[in-house]
Amino acid sequence: MHPISKHIIESIVAGNEPAFRTFFDFYWDNIYSTAYAFTKSESLSEEIVQEVFVKVWLKREQLSSVDNIEAWLFIIARNHILNVLQKKLKEDTFLKSLEGYFSVVNRSPEDLLFKKEAEALVSSAINQLPKQQQTIYTLSRIAGLSQEEIATKLNISKNTVKSHMNKALNAIRIYIESQSAGISLIYAIIAAFISK
Repeated sequence: MHPISKHIIESIVAGNEPAFRTFFDFYWDNIYSTAYAFTKSESLSEEIVQEVFVKVWLKREQLSSVDNIEAWLFIIARNHILNVLQKKLKEDTFLKSLEGYFSVVNRSPEDLLFKKEAEALVSSAINQLPKQQQTIYTLSRIAGLSQEEIATKLNISKNTVKSHMNKALNAIRIYIESQSAGISLIYAIIAAFISK
């Protein structure tokens, strides 16, 4: 597959819509594949592709000074995908669909590598927590105890358990976001926030 010609790029910069359609058709699959690798959702990936190319059209004047179109396009796509996922990860239905996908045994080597990196990142985040938060998070997410069971076990109120858990999750999210980018960030957030 030959890269998009300089003539097409110049036409896009000048606002030529048919040239942009050629550009869209040429790169659509790459952006869709990237979005799907993050979201595991066909409909969301298609929506992301449309939004990414709207951004590209709005930034088309930059194309004349871009040396590597593929890298430039990937950065726009990656940033948009991560912004979408930051919002989507707060939705229970989206988390459940991701949980279903990542619970499948036969994952690709890339999935398994990202999973390993994510687990190490989550483990580091947990180790940064104050002792009580660390204990409550571990009992909840790893041991699978309910808030009532944790409260009984630690001889504290359920509200105290809930408060510590919320603080722990917030601290873990902040730590993960400060330490990682790209797909490892998504895997790590999923690993930390979905129930085991």
